[in-house]
Amino acid sequence: MNLSGLFGALVPVFFVLALGYLAGRRHAFDADQAAGFSKLALTFALPASLFVSMTNIRKDLLLQQGRLVLALILAHVGLFVAAWLLLRLVKSLSGTPSIIYALVLGTSATPVFGLAVLEPLLGPTSAGAVGLVALAINLTVPPAMVLLEIDAAGKHREMTTDPHKPNPVLTGLNAGLKSPLLWAPLLGIGAVLAGLHLPVAAASSFELIGSATSGVALFAVGLILAAHAIRLSVSVLVGSLARITVQSALLFALLRLLHVHSPFARESLVCCSFPLATTVVLFAARYKAVESEAASMLLVSTLALVITVPAILWLSH
Repeated sequence: MNLSGLFGALVPVFFVLALGYLAGRRHAFDADQAAGFSKLALTFALPASLFVSMTNIRKDLLLQQGRLVLALILAHVGLFVAAWLLLRLVKSLSGTPSIIYALVLGTSATPVFGLAVLEPLLGPTSAGAVGLVALAINLTVPPAMVLLEIDAAGKHREMTTDPHKPNPVLTGLNAGLKSPLLWAPLLGIGAVLAGLHLPVAAASSFELIGSATSGVALFAVGLILAAHAIRLSVSVLVGSLARITVQSALLFALLRLLHVHSPFARESLVCCSFPLATTVVLFAARYKAVESEAASMLLVSTLALVITVPAILWLSH
């Protein structure tokens, strides 16, 4: 493993994170502006980057990724459902906390950290893996949103008699399925399978807005960390350790079980060891559950990048 390359990939990540954190601590941006950074990165820049990256994958190579996609879906959606069913049995975690912690295990911050960390280390082909992982993550969000909305509706049962109140199941599905992070990789895959080639001007346009992804997203994470109280506890440390190990171990087992041979498999394993998704912190704040714990796990699992990335790269060599 090229340690200088790893150092060169991680230093800019932590620099931009620290910059965002300092800006947040100095109140250089308010909550609405911080949310705007996240929306720019995850709603506009990253989908554009994923779309154009997927269109650059060869059709014959893409058609060989069926088993990898199945493994990724099981490692994300399957892990989320299984974790939720188990955690809801713990009395102290019943309700919203069990859903939040299940999301901690079943999703990662691949959309934020993927391109920034993997491209300097493994080259431009890593963008394809980020797209496939982002697709699996965004298949996990709709059922999570449904469960969160149902739980929130149950806590405000006196308001459910309003005939105009949106159905919580439809609300959750609508929010998840409208995500550009779900549709951008799918559209890119569709373009490749249909044999469509983007004009140079169109590809350059998507790449230009996509180039803002890593810096803006990492800066937004720094702002999020600055806005929450950090608390180190046993649950935070255990949750952080589980986030960076359980999903990678499960995907590794699935890759062996399904006999997956893919150039994107190694990158996918690294993605599964990334910190928890920033949307988890946003969900915790929105539904008023384990807010401090979610932010603290985001910090701990982010700092753990210096260990998890070289460890997974070495183990998967």
